[in-house]
Amino acid sequence: MKTTKIHISPFYLFWGILSILSACIKTPEFTQNSQLQFSTDSILFDTIFTRQPQTGNYPISVTKLLSVKNPSDFWVKADFKVAGGAASPYRINIDGIAGNEISQLEIAPQDSVFVFVQCKLEANNETQPLLVLDSLYAQVGNQQSKLILAAYGWDAHYVRDTILPNNTVWNDKTKPYVIIDGAFVAPNSKFTIDKGVQIFASARSGIYVFGRLEMNGTAEERISIRGDKPIEATKTYPNQWYGMYVAPGGTANIAFADITNAIVGLRTDSQALGNDPCVVLKNTRIQYCGQACLIGVSGAISAENCLFADAGSYSFLGYFGGSYLFNHCTFADYSFFTNRNGGHFGLTNTLRDGNGFLIATLPLQIQLQNSIVYGYKREEIAIDRSDRSPFDLLNATYNLLKTQDELELFKGNQNILNRDPEFTSTANGDYHLESNSAAIDEIPLLSLPLDLEGKSRTAPTDIGAYEYH
Repeated sequence: MKTTKIHISPFYLFWGILSILSACIKTPEFTQNSQLQFSTDSILFDTIFTRQPQTGNYPISVTKLLSVKNPSDFWVKADFKVAGGAASPYRINIDGIAGNEISQLEIAPQDSVFVFVQCKLEANNETQPLLVLDSLYAQVGNQQSKLILAAYGWDAHYVRDTILPNNTVWNDKTKPYVIIDGAFVAPNSKFTIDKGVQIFASARSGIYVFGRLEMNGTAEERISIRGDKPIEATKTYPNQWYGMYVAPGGTANIAFADITNAIVGLRTDSQALGNDPCVVLKNTRIQYCGQACLIGVSGAISAENCLFADAGSYSFLGYFGGSYLFNHCTFADYSFFTNRNGGHFGLTNTLRDGNGFLIATLPLQIQLQNSIVYGYKREEIAIDRSDRSPFDLLNATYNLLKTQDELELFKGNQNILNRDPEFTSTANGDYHLESNSAAIDEIPLLSLPLDLEGKSRTAPTDIGAYEYH
């Protein structure tokens, strides 16, 4: 039997398959009778700083995300419109299309589109945040859905990459100060921040002290410095700004202040051993820092009634020598910002290269009294010492410490080792003491009459920055 071979041109084969597939694809059926569903009924931006006066610069708001669903079984062509139009402070972007009015956007049956919303607010000349409202409408045919847009606009004093004049005083408690790129205190200059002042620092900004800094908060009116998103959701986020730096020759006296959200909360360098402290901290919190709360590089620091907590690597690092005095302080880390390998309370009289080889040493002196050092690691004290220079633990009494490797260094002197201080809530960064804390009533004599918050202490008193009441 003779077999006949049939040859089909690839061109005709391609178009034949395409014709079959086209016959199977239905033309989309559209309806004008579907009410779109927003995933929420309102968007609130909390607090946003208003436009900088005499400039076109707007602080960037966070971007809010929501979805809009087509609940019907048919396609729709939807129109979106911000009620305020071009004059509205709100900007939207829907599936990559930006504008305050977007027309005939096709949405498949039972499908959703994503809406991104940002806000830029004009100055309002008020001393308190002012509510600014608008609406976003989504319409299919005669069916309309509405979303409320709301933000609080807050006027501010703006400081952009500025060398502050001598004897600058920030004392406006009604309007915050916003630092952009940096604020510098020149040598032989004085900068004073009065009680109750609020400061917000943008990304890549810091306070750099080459002269004298005075921060004069009180228990009733504390000073605060944090990242420039003044909303509750970001208050525990690290790395929002660089932090504070006290350069060689500079000094800082800081009382009743809260310094948060930095990369390094405060760092000071190169002060001669035995000199008066270049940084004096009283009743101050430094918290939620990406790398460290407090660093001294051959520094001279005195701190009392202070909390240093929740940092990526160190609550405190005394590096390459220095002179440090801590009384009634709490050092704690439960943040998990990084997977740190060692303890968060670090002391070293050494300088090493990237391979760990010793380059140089300088003397280190430390007094640690009535203080807590605790965290989630087995060992929370990290020490690197060389016999080439003195490493002097001048006083270490009445402390509660988490340590396994440095037991011999801290045994005795009424120190309590490896007993949980029972903080109120490490998850929420609350380092008050609970009633069953091992730190309560362990110090027989009263050295500081008030605690971090200005509350009274009575003998016998408690270890750490907070007195249990």
